[in-house]
Amino acid sequence: MAAALGCPDATGDKQIFWGDLHVHSGYSLDAWGYGTATSPAQAYAFAKGDPIPLADGSVVSLPRPLDFMAVTDHAEWFNLMYICTEPMASTHPYCATLTEKNSPAEGAEVFRTYVLPTITRASPQPTPLCAAQPGQCQQAHLSQWQRVQDQANAANDPCNFTTFVGFEWSATPDFSHNHRNIIFANHNVTPQAIDYMRYPTPQKLWRELARQCRVENGCDVLAIPHNTNMGDGKSFDVETESPEELALRAHYERLVEIHQEKGNSECLPAFGASDEDCNFEIYLTKNSQPQTMDGYTQAEWERMRGTYVRGLLLRGLAAYQGSGEQKLNPLQLGIIGSTDNHAGTGGFTDEQLWPGTLFGFGDFERTMARQAFNPGGLVAVWAEENTRERIFAALKRREVFATSGPRIRVRLAATSTAVSCAEDLPDQAVPMGSVVGDVNSHHLRVQVQADHTPITAVEIVKGTLVEGQPREQVIRLWQDKDGVQDLCVNWTDEQFAADLPQFWYARVLQAPTPRWTAYRCQREGRCEEFPQAERWVRERAWTSPIWHLPGTAR
Repeated sequence: MAAALGCPDATGDKQIFWGDLHVHSGYSLDAWGYGTATSPAQAYAFAKGDPIPLADGSVVSLPRPLDFMAVTDHAEWFNLMYICTEPMASTHPYCATLTEKNSPAEGAEVFRTYVLPTITRASPQPTPLCAAQPGQCQQAHLSQWQRVQDQANAANDPCNFTTFVGFEWSATPDFSHNHRNIIFANHNVTPQAIDYMRYPTPQKLWRELARQCRVENGCDVLAIPHNTNMGDGKSFDVETESPEELALRAHYERLVEIHQEKGNSECLPAFGASDEDCNFEIYLTKNSQPQTMDGYTQAEWERMRGTYVRGLLLRGLAAYQGSGEQKLNPLQLGIIGSTDNHAGTGGFTDEQLWPGTLFGFGDFERTMARQAFNPGGLVAVWAEENTRERIFAALKRREVFATSGPRIRVRLAATSTAVSCAEDLPDQAVPMGSVVGDVNSHHLRVQVQADHTPITAVEIVKGTLVEGQPREQVIRLWQDKDGVQDLCVNWTDEQFAADLPQFWYARVLQAPTPRWTAYRCQREGRCEEFPQAERWVRERAWTSPIWHLPGTAR
């Protein structure tokens, strides 16, 4: 049972809190390599409104502070960063390039020398430094992990600003991104930060989380996949996993990151098709090399489609239907956004202010070479108060939604009888992220408040299985080219079938606004040199789904 509310302004009603659960500081090797010297403590201070210097010498601040954040530095290099930089600042020859070339101009050499040879191997090996000095590296890893915890815990300010202790497990076998962000509920965490070097599969990650993070020690944790757009269709093999592995996946992987700076992961069109529905901030890669659709075979394309969020949700329905008495959906995923910012500037998602990704800092041509990147997204939770306990509980029950950067407020709920927008939702209404019980009719309400830009469309994305085959629909509930600031839409699913597994999530679209590349090239007066830069984007929000899983109680 949750503890009583402790914040002075908490009423028991749920409200929205805004956050970022994927931020890197200078403790991440790839961030440090390109000149980021920001500590986790400084990153948390930025999220609360303090200014911060960037690697190119500029200073930025967050116009609207966040309510919560996690710094998720790469666990694979905790030892290396502790030894080669502060506090040890070793003069070991292996550290030389890392400490002499870490700048926006020469960061690519650091990346090639240290990042690629470690996490991109299917069977990863320790760095030469750690192979020669395993004892020193083990102690350095533990010391760095303690520093990460200490700074997160020191920045936590219940009722005002919540921090979560976390790290990133950065599996990149054969250059395919199969990464997870590990977020702990409180200060009770694993003794070690679990890294890809020692635990090189998701299954080994989950088992180690189960071993080190035990309920009797007050430990709880989530593993959040991200960049499924860069995963080459890997690491979601629910069709072949054992019942034990499916149960572990369902226990730890309750959320998925749909949007971040390295692209959007909602959906891909069918092979060879042009589809405006799935054409938003698409960043296609194959084994982490930028590609166009022409760079794929149909089999590769369809495999990749299956690990975008919509594909995962559909595969979850099939896995549920095939689970028999187990009644388990191993891909019952709530939807969040975050930034994957590598400059320590979590939540810095304003298209007009964003300078481009860290990997292009300090040089306009280098910045424009990364046009496919974007400022990233945010995660919003519906929770009773701004504390670790309440926000983590909202994350765990999936009462969360994502945006591509703006603070669009969205609420999705299901009822078994039609309720007009003039009426309050009944107490038995089912919120986003939950499962409706065995009902004979299905009604949804979507409530929206715009941020700075009017809302022009509200859609429901529905997935179901018909005779064992996945079907997806995008249903436009409301649209207005001029847009509005507030709206409420009710919808009855006339095609609802009580005997079929189904899901529904809401997608909300803003009026078009200039993309960050347009602002950048206009400031430089060089848009004619980059004809693809001066374009507009329709920012959006995605709610977590509501599921109907026959035979499963709410």
